[in-house]
Amino acid sequence: MDSVRDSKLVKPIYFTRLPKDLDSIRSTKKKKETFLKILLPLVVAENEKIEKDKKYLLKILKKNQSEKNKSWINKKYKKYNVQKKNIDELILKMDIVPASIALAQAAKESGWGTSRFALEGNAIFGQWTWNGKGIAPLDRSKEQSHKILRFPILRASVKAYKNNLNTHQSYKEFREIRYKLRSKNRSIEGKKLIFALNSYAQTGAEYTKTLAKIIDQNSLDEFENVKLTDFTEKTELNL
Repeated sequence: MDSVRDSKLVKPIYFTRLPKDLDSIRSTKKKKETFLKILLPLVVAENEKIEKDKKYLLKILKKNQSEKNKSWINKKYKKYNVQKKNIDELILKMDIVPASIALAQAAKESGWGTSRFALEGNAIFGQWTWNGKGIAPLDRSKEQSHKILRFPILRASVKAYKNNLNTHQSYKEFREIRYKLRSKNRSIEGKKLIFALNSYAQTGAEYTKTLAKIIDQNSLDEFENVKLTDFTEKTELNL
């Protein structure tokens, strides 16, 4: 990971699941590093896909739109939950989630990849569901009916998490601050956005303070500008 921090490049090797014996690693440092090795390529890959889509969107908006391009934009309206085909809203929503935030939340919500939800259902970000396939929390009260949404592979969890931050009403402030930074050609960094995510957990401001500590203590901001290498052999590893 030190070489990744220095070079800002990571190989696109995608794990489909977390190692079930991750918690057996005695060294806390090694355990965290293993978790980051697995999650970082997935986070970067999804961000690069969003950036590619955004670049294509801005490109085709400058041209006479073909039926193919109109169909593509309509699919994005649906994906980003944009009402009345508001192109400005789509542009605002279609953007990255800083790697430091994604990694910090993944670490917090999954106990650095050791939680029951992460191991049984690839549920890295603790997203709730009331009608989807999920895992019932053991500490859920009788009045509660939510489950933790499960996913077939890790990347699906990362994709759903980013879509959640980019579409849900609770994270409107997060998106607006990000858009203002982007409009001023300022960098999109986790430390500038983290405190706009108070709504992610019931503990609110205490939750985002914890995330900020995780970012600082583990120097996760050093992964903000990491890109995928042009690594020809893309491999998925089942554990």
